[in-house]
Amino acid sequence: MTAGDLRRPVDRAGARDALLARARAARRRRTGHPAQDVVLFAELLRDCGATVPGGAPVRAVRALGLVDVARRDDVRDALRATLAGDRAAQRLVDLLFGVFWSARDDATTRTGADAAPAPDAPGTTGGAARESPGPDDEARSGQRRSPRATRGRGAGRRVPVDDLGALDAREVDELARRVVVALRRDPGRRRRTAAHGDAVDARAGLRHALATGGEPLVLPRTAPRPRRTRVVVLCDVSSSMAAVTPLFLTFVHALARHARLVELGVFNVELTLVGEPFRRRDRAAALRWLHAQEHALAGGTRIGHCLRAFLDAAGDRITADTVAFVLSDGWDVGEPDLLTEQMHRLRDRVRRIVWCDPHAAASGHDPQVRGMRDVVPLVDDHVDLSGPPALRALADHLEHHPTTPRRSA
Repeated sequence: MTAGDLRRPVDRAGARDALLARARAARRRRTGHPAQDVVLFAELLRDCGATVPGGAPVRAVRALGLVDVARRDDVRDALRATLAGDRAAQRLVDLLFGVFWSARDDATTRTGADAAPAPDAPGTTGGAARESPGPDDEARSGQRRSPRATRGRGAGRRVPVDDLGALDAREVDELARRVVVALRRDPGRRRRTAAHGDAVDARAGLRHALATGGEPLVLPRTAPRPRRTRVVVLCDVSSSMAAVTPLFLTFVHALARHARLVELGVFNVELTLVGEPFRRRDRAAALRWLHAQEHALAGGTRIGHCLRAFLDAAGDRITADTVAFVLSDGWDVGEPDLLTEQMHRLRDRVRRIVWCDPHAAASGHDPQVRGMRDVVPLVDDHVDLSGPPALRALADHLEHHPTTPRRSA
């Protein structure tokens, strides 16, 4: 169903009803936070076939800061001016605005002169004033209940982090181990027995000689044992990542087990450091603990803001031999310049940046958000991570490319 269907005379009512049904479904995902809800509204428009320019949600949030959000007309005009890329998209904004921004989940939306929807303006918790109220509205005005407040971030739509479905946690653990082994580079101070090592193990040779009366018939050799890979991980758990959140969290928990974890953070609009719980608990206990954190899951995304907080928290523990994993689709409602600035900061402090994107392998994938377009040239590996097959491909890629030359920034 697309915006063009509204111009076709055949089954126009059916097309309109289908679009309104999508808007009602999207309305139930609202969080009550203007920036996050604007992103959801932009996603709804795109799902319905509208042309929404790249970076439009960011401009829409800024526009809402310049208008009176209590005035329904001003809010709708601001969203139409920033989110609609053509006339068909403008018609969709006019059609879906009243449904999506309504305070009532059970509200029915009719079009024409017989009804007018009563949406909330973004950022409000009560019903905004109706446009052109009908006679029935005036008759019921004295009996109308107070509209209920919109729910806070993530309420009622918790990400099912324990529901792995067909995902095999043991397979993910083994693939994470392969990833960590592939990224080993520097030899450590400890040594291990090796058939073609660079030194003789004198102690082991003497032990073997005891069995032959002191004759050193066997000269075991040793080689430096590779150091465990040092990693930092930043994982996006916002609403747009809900489909892959179980895979991402299972993967980062396995990384915490097999690598020398410097720090681990999950983020949406704010950052939550979870390194210690994930390092010390098994996967099921760690995911249950995370699910209990009211502020940790769902909501919108501010990557630049959270990356800055992450780098400040990790401090000097991030060194030049650290590998950074960022697991995110790059959908950001924060300041693009802040994201680019913090990515430069991360790039200067780590050996390698691996950005895992669930949309990277999509046919014709082209990042539309300005911040993501600026970020891609700064990462060493921009790889797909949309499921277990993609995780296997990631392990294969890193095994074949244990070191990657830095791109020119």
